[in-house]
Amino acid sequence: KMLGTTGKAGLFLYRRSLCWFLGVWTLYFPQSEYTETVYVGQPSGTQILQVHALLDRDSERPHFYLCPVSAHKRPPYFSWFHMDMSTGVLSLNKTLEESDFKLWSVQKLGLRAMVSQSPPSAYPCYNKKWARIVLDFINATVPQCSNTKMEELCFPHRDTSIPHIMENRYPGALKQLRRLTRVHVCPNYTISYNVESGETHHILRELVVTAPLDREESERYRLLLVCMVQMDSIITKVETPLEVFVNDEDDNAPFINGTDTADVTISFNRTKGGSFGTLFVYDRDITPILIEHVHNRYASTLLSTDPWINDTFELKDTFREKKAIGGIRETVRDYQLVLKRNLLVTENRTLQLDYLVNDTTYPGLRGTVQLHFNVTILPVHIQFANVTHMFTLTRRASLYAQVLRSRGLTNASPQGSNAAHWLNLQSTKIPESEAVELILGSGSTSRPI
Repeated sequence: KMLGTTGKAGLFLYRRSLCWFLGVWTLYFPQSEYTETVYVGQPSGTQILQVHALLDRDSERPHFYLCPVSAHKRPPYFSWFHMDMSTGVLSLNKTLEESDFKLWSVQKLGLRAMVSQSPPSAYPCYNKKWARIVLDFINATVPQCSNTKMEELCFPHRDTSIPHIMENRYPGALKQLRRLTRVHVCPNYTISYNVESGETHHILRELVVTAPLDREESERYRLLLVCMVQMDSIITKVETPLEVFVNDEDDNAPFINGTDTADVTISFNRTKGGSFGTLFVYDRDITPILIEHVHNRYASTLLSTDPWINDTFELKDTFREKKAIGGIRETVRDYQLVLKRNLLVTENRTLQLDYLVNDTTYPGLRGTVQLHFNVTILPVHIQFANVTHMFTLTRRASLYAQVLRSRGLTNASPQGSNAAHWLNLQSTKIPESEAVELILGSGSTSRPI
């Protein structure tokens, strides 16, 4: 939809319901870095660039201010610049001179733009919401119109920052399209802009988001910015691509696409750390790996007060991304039942475990699902073909020396399996008789003979 009263055009055509239930959010910079070039001889008051902040609600009014890269030390060039608190326009505070260039050996000037909902406090530069500004300082005057390429009139030569927009946020201006440092270089030229994203919209100054966005509908927009330079009846077009990404937030509830119940049989593999069964929980939101991103965090709770169950089992999960219809990323969580301790070979029981899985950062009422594990624990019976073994032991044998190896069959699988058993000395005190009878079974014994 066109915003004709402001002389701006919409970037996106569709609208959707705005979800305000997600909690309180604040202003943010859609672009993390801004770049431009400044020249010797540019007069005080020259506009350099404009930063933008997108709103959480229409009542917000952003306040911009300028800070050094390090909050503890201001470089000499910091006083050369000024940022308008209301518009975010960065301009020169003084006329740049050749002596300024010689005083500062590094020709890249770094600054930070900050934004807040209220006028700057006594220590505004400690705000975490900032965007980096990089200015190339050139020891030459601004090129004359005849020496300026059309590309340089339209776009900064190395503007590589990719805009990111939070989904479900209030619409607003995203990017200044005019190159402010070149506005007066060619006074006889008329420069206007289009953005092509399937359809063309006429834009005078800025790229604008006209409606809240939904990442689950589209995660990335590929745009083509078109700059049209007109002199008399001649129109020259300059094009540059621009990608706009939509950042995710936790606005989707978890769901189960399939079964919520797994049948588990525990037999021979009954040691601590063993994992059994797999159930899947889906979430249309993505899960950040970085700890500082707190959305889409899950917790699981065992719905049982039985001490034996609580001491024996736990639920562990891993998550991965998959692409849904349209190539939109979503999260799949794999849940498995894990033994917290070893089980006795004589353990024999059947039980049902119910787990509540909760998306802790989802604000709605449907943020939980239940998973069920039907568990059967079978005893393991060990059978030996020969329960008596004779062996010779020297009195000089050291502690824990291996003196016997035997193999037996278990009922852990239909075919049975060879289980190796070793006998080691537990003491170096050898009885007078050197012959020992060892009986192998569910309770092994030994006695001198």
